[in-house]
Amino acid sequence: MGFGGSCFQKDILNLVYLCKYYGLEEVAEYWHQVIKINDYQKNRFAQKIIDHFGGDLTGKKITILGWAFKANTNDSRESPAIYVAEKLFKAGAILEIYDPMVSKESIFRDY
Repeated sequence: MGFGGSCFQKDILNLVYLCKYYGLEEVAEYWHQVIKINDYQKNRFAQKIIDHFGGDLTGKKITILGWAFKANTNDSRESPAIYVAEKLFKAGAILEIYDPMVSKESIFRDY
């Protein structure tokens, strides 16, 4: 549903900056659109779930399997799951989150 992690997005934004600095506006805009499309994909994924239930998730229990942005790690920085969980929670969902590599404390801190 999109890439996560704190480094990749930061690196792309640095690339955008460098492209603009060197006057490569079209290239900068291309890479900026990659970031925008990634954000769009996270929103689209969450919205499809919300729309499936008629826009109201009140009382619906939804389980999220996987919290880290990359499999077999405990690194959840900028994980797409955080954004999706927030959007579902705001729509009224009761969330159950499971990731065998990420501690309960980390999930609560992120969420």
